[in-house]
Amino acid sequence: MKYQRTMKNTILLATMLCGLVFGSKVNGQDPRFTQYYAVPLLLNPAIIGATDNLKASLDYRNQWGSVSSGYTTYAFNAMYPIQTGGSNGKLDVGLSFLGDKEGAFGTMNASLVVAYSKEISSDNHICAALIGGYGQQSLSTSGLTFDDQYVNGSYSPSNVTSENILNQKAGYADIGAGIMWYYNPKGKFNAFFGVSGYNLNQPNLSMTGSTAVLPMRLSYQVGVKILDIDKFDFVPNAYANYQAGNTETAIGSYADYHINDDMKVSFGFWYRRRDAIPLVVGFVYKGFTLGYSYDAVISSVHTVSSGVCANEISLSFSLSGQTGTVPSFGGGGGSAPAGTPGASPFPSF
Repeated sequence: MKYQRTMKNTILLATMLCGLVFGSKVNGQDPRFTQYYAVPLLLNPAIIGATDNLKASLDYRNQWGSVSSGYTTYAFNAMYPIQTGGSNGKLDVGLSFLGDKEGAFGTMNASLVVAYSKEISSDNHICAALIGGYGQQSLSTSGLTFDDQYVNGSYSPSNVTSENILNQKAGYADIGAGIMWYYNPKGKFNAFFGVSGYNLNQPNLSMTGSTAVLPMRLSYQVGVKILDIDKFDFVPNAYANYQAGNTETAIGSYADYHINDDMKVSFGFWYRRRDAIPLVVGFVYKGFTLGYSYDAVISSVHTVSSGVCANEISLSFSLSGQTGTVPSFGGGGGSAPAGTPGASPFPSF
């Protein structure tokens, strides 16, 4: 059993080394979330402009647990309006933190968001935002064992391995931008459309001195919110991501049921083309929100290995100056009763 485990670790590291050393250009991809609107600054930093609330959120995702310990991703978002309303528009700042672990590899990224939004006509708003920060990719070999560390069948971590080990850290600057239009009248219908770009400078993540580019990711978001139909809000929406020649598209709908002015439950689903059907459920009480999602894999990958599903949980808090509103999971303000200015046009999570 020990030999099989060490061979697996050796093959895994050898595969990573071959890709990084012999490939003249290696492309990575950004981590994926199912509850995109629970971590809005990682979807489109311009979402920050659609609220006057102070908001903070946490998201944790675990997937492919049966494959080399799986993939673990967590994120923190915080948004704060520093200038609200008026003819001069609105200024917001935000903070985004992302952590991702893939076997022996780990990635951390901390970014600052600055956004400006303005009402361009009656009930029509537009927001432009910049996001920039610093990321670090690291390699941990502490959990790996190699054949030459076994002597006469006994393993000792003090035995020096002859395996080639990469540099253990690589830092990089990362910048992005986004623009968002949202329609937010006093009636029962809201809408939004946004475009965002990340890794616009295509940072080099190489740990060998060669080139391992993190490609640009372009994202498009669109949706509507239909408010207060027998205490329900319906939010059909769609998004598309393009990165390194890969396309991810999804469409879905949410339903929020208002139990009272302080409490609601949310549920819904997405269809992610050729990948999965995420099922989502959430609960909101005053400024606190809790969401859970499960990705039911429909691609052929589940026939190769079991345990490739994904579980994701989000927790957020929104401090609103409005009364009688229920804050939403998303980047917007409260899920206000119909006719209330400032109701979030975005999905719950």
